[in-house]
Amino acid sequence: MEDVAPPLRQRANAWLTGLILGNAVLACLITLSNIPLTDAGSAWHSALFLLLALPGHFIFFGAIVALPAYVLGRVARNPRWMIALAVLMQTAWLLLLLADAKVFALYRFHLNAMVANMIFGGALQDQVAFSAKMWALIALGAATLLALQVLGARLWWQALRRRPALLHIRKGWWIAVSLFLVSQGMAAYSDARGDRAVMSQLTYIPWAQPITLKNALHRFGVQTAQAHELPDAGDRLGYPRSAPQCAASPSLNVLVVLVESLRHDMLDPAVMPNTWRYAQDAQWFQNHYSTGNATRFGLFGLMYGLPGGYWQAMLAQQRGPVMIDRMLADRYAMHIYGSAPLYSPEFDRTVFSKVRDRIVIGPPKAKSAERDRFVVSRMQADIRNHPKGQPFFGFVFLDSPHAPYHLPAGYRSPFQPMAQDVNFLNLGPDHDPTPEFNRYRAAVHYSDALIGELLHTLEQSELAKNTVVLITGDHGEEFNDMHKNYWGHNGNFSDYQLRTPFVLHWPGRPARRVDAATSHEDFVPTVMRHALGCESDSADYSTGMDLFGELPRKRPLLVESWSQRGIRDGALIYLFDNFGSATVVDRNYDAVPDADVSADAVRESWEMLTRFQKR
Repeated sequence: MEDVAPPLRQRANAWLTGLILGNAVLACLITLSNIPLTDAGSAWHSALFLLLALPGHFIFFGAIVALPAYVLGRVARNPRWMIALAVLMQTAWLLLLLADAKVFALYRFHLNAMVANMIFGGALQDQVAFSAKMWALIALGAATLLALQVLGARLWWQALRRRPALLHIRKGWWIAVSLFLVSQGMAAYSDARGDRAVMSQLTYIPWAQPITLKNALHRFGVQTAQAHELPDAGDRLGYPRSAPQCAASPSLNVLVVLVESLRHDMLDPAVMPNTWRYAQDAQWFQNHYSTGNATRFGLFGLMYGLPGGYWQAMLAQQRGPVMIDRMLADRYAMHIYGSAPLYSPEFDRTVFSKVRDRIVIGPPKAKSAERDRFVVSRMQADIRNHPKGQPFFGFVFLDSPHAPYHLPAGYRSPFQPMAQDVNFLNLGPDHDPTPEFNRYRAAVHYSDALIGELLHTLEQSELAKNTVVLITGDHGEEFNDMHKNYWGHNGNFSDYQLRTPFVLHWPGRPARRVDAATSHEDFVPTVMRHALGCESDSADYSTGMDLFGELPRKRPLLVESWSQRGIRDGALIYLFDNFGSATVVDRNYDAVPDADVSADAVRESWEMLTRFQKR
């Protein structure tokens, strides 16, 4: 653009600067919709940090988004190309922020690599299905935003032509750079001092990457706070620590029925009559918790007997669990059925990596309710046709209770009023959850009907007398139960998102109800010892406990989510960020600012996350 008249070039640069700054203001307003300003304002320095950090953060990102348009304008020597691309890119940027704001409002995490993996891996539609009405609303909103951007761009260009004084907006970049640097400095200092009033605000800023300088500031005399950091499990696995020593000929089959998003209070006679009746003659663990608030970590903990923090290490090495290894050594037949895909998350490369050829997924063109019936029918056929003398492992994953809560056509729900579909855009702090909750209960009720059919088939066979049966969920599901605008799962470590039924029928063991806190991690050591005859120390392959041994009334439970790690320690929950700082909340997710993080709980959790690292 060297041969373009200076006023035109200056006008183009000023126009791009104004577009970035204007959209940064819009980005701040979008993000502020999710920030409880009353909490931020309780400490003046946290409010000051937000005032500096938000505009600096979004001007920085806006400039990155605008860079391709600026380069195109320079290369094409025509500001029209720059303007057109800049409007499109800025619109896409704001749409991404709007989507992130809604995701954060519902689940308290920002769009991240795992969400991208779901989108590009093709599993998003199976995880969150949008109705045609919702897609139409999204398309209308996107078109409206683009139209407003085009109108604003045109008016801004005309204003620059009429009022040359506005060209001086280009000199405002030094203010933006100052805001960015000062907010980064505040974050580094607050992190070093352990100032949660400031550091907690980073949770609300999408894709915040603050500078941390604990060591450097300590050398300059700043008194730094001690971090309660929990390690990543790492890629260097020493799993198991030693091969388990097991009996040569186990006699018990194992059947696992896993129900998506099954919260603990669904196990009652109205919602799950078949499972409730079954629980009366089984081991019913009534204070049971998943190892995570997402399927990835819940199923991982159940099948490995380990915290979800080992997921990446197992995936990197495509290392399956010891329990499956042992069953294969004992020539177990493998019947693995998933209504939802078992390749996203990558269970075909972790939990079932050694038996991926045995994975059967419901028909991809069928809806979740139909796929659920398909996989149950296949498992029923396997039970009827199973050869005598060979043990088997069965796994059935039912997906109907996953949002938007799937029901077969014509299903008569006993729970009214019931939503005919779930509009995620309507969910918010003042929304009455009753219709959606009733739809969820109906989906669980339908899953229970299928479970009843499966149990009936098993009970009519010769296999019933020597088959261990587990009925549980991968995690829970929340409907703004705590009145803090949490919906679904992946959002917190409360009872609503972590606690799930755990009904374990074990041949030869009398029925009982257990009130002690138990975890998904406890299933593997129990099966290994009592079904597969492994007498060696379970600590060599698991961090869980024997469910038939002595269970403590209280124990720290290490739990995982897409964006956070936590420890449930009795009435308190410790939430750890990426910077080694911890926030303490109670079971209702109210902050407990004066509570200390238990050193014993952190020490025990650290040992669990490092036990299977190579030294």
